[in-house]
Amino acid sequence: MTTPNLFGEEGAATPGSNSRTESRPNDNTTRPRLTPLAHRNAPPGTSAAAAEQMVGHAAKQRADVLAVIVRAGALGATDADIELATGIRAQSVSPRRGELVKLGVVLDSGQRRKTPRGRPAAVWIARGFSGRTEP
Repeated sequence: MTTPNLFGEEGAATPGSNSRTESRPNDNTTRPRLTPLAHRNAPPGTSAAAAEQMVGHAAKQRADVLAVIVRAGALGATDADIELATGIRAQSVSPRRGELVKLGVVLDSGQRRKTPRGRPAAVWIARGFSGRTEP
């Protein structure tokens, strides 16, 4: 049994089935693609312009994020803690902290703490507080 797809065309699988339908030569053009077509969501040119403006600013944010994590010591800090302490928005805290992880100066402690919304969040610590020696 088939049902209309999002475009009102016949040939979509019945809900709950294994999603197999008859083979049609133009099947890829009539069905919406559910997987992302591109990594970025912004219009062309905006990401590059934003990245260019962030060059010097990102270094200061990275230093501010690291300072919060170092001050937190063995207790560590979640991204929400860092956002609260620095005033840097979450959209910037996460990439700056990620850069520090890639540089090897910040590690996931393996602990989880609840965010203000009650969700579990990774607790980040400076390498010196981890007890780990690997890079």
